[in-house]
Amino acid sequence: MVNIEKISNQILNDGLYNTLLFEIKESEPTHNITPKMVERALIKNPLLIQEYKEINRQSEVSSIQVKKLAIKDEDSKTIADFKTELNQNIQILKNLENFETDSKNSAYAIWIGSVGVTVLFMVHNIIALFSELYVEAPSLVYGSYAVILYLTYGMYLKIKRNHDAQHGIFQNIYAKTQEMLQYGLEASYFTRDEVYEK
Repeated sequence: MVNIEKISNQILNDGLYNTLLFEIKESEPTHNITPKMVERALIKNPLLIQEYKEINRQSEVSSIQVKKLAIKDEDSKTIADFKTELNQNIQILKNLENFETDSKNSAYAIWIGSVGVTVLFMVHNIIALFSELYVEAPSLVYGSYAVILYLTYGMYLKIKRNHDAQHGIFQNIYAKTQEMLQYGLEASYFTRDEVYEK
């Protein structure tokens, strides 16, 4: 849910997106890149938009580039209800934007695994330094390690399942909102300038 014109201007004028600008320059025969050339490159190669979104995600910048629509006095009830639902969807998408990508490429395994290993080493150090449990009750020590590993893996699965559920909600609302935006523009419920951020 991005505004190609906004992306084009950002790529040309914001150093955050220099890698994308270099990629586009490599594919163009001229070095005098215009906003229209960038727009064409973005439309021709959707992977550039995915890279743009990834840069935004890493920089904590939203890629939901639509605005809350104002409900005007002259709007009919149908249009007002349509805008209200669209506004609600946009807010949900902004709230769930961190779940736009699925959990396959997430760092959950690294984060949670690191916590589990840290806890394991702390327990090991405490036992080794302040007790004789390795000699007196080795099954208790290794059993506690197994419990820590089990809890770590369980936490990973729980967080991954939650991410996948939120991702599914995001995908459904995203698709519905895209359709609503298209319909609203075609039905002249609002203009492109009213709904897309510049």
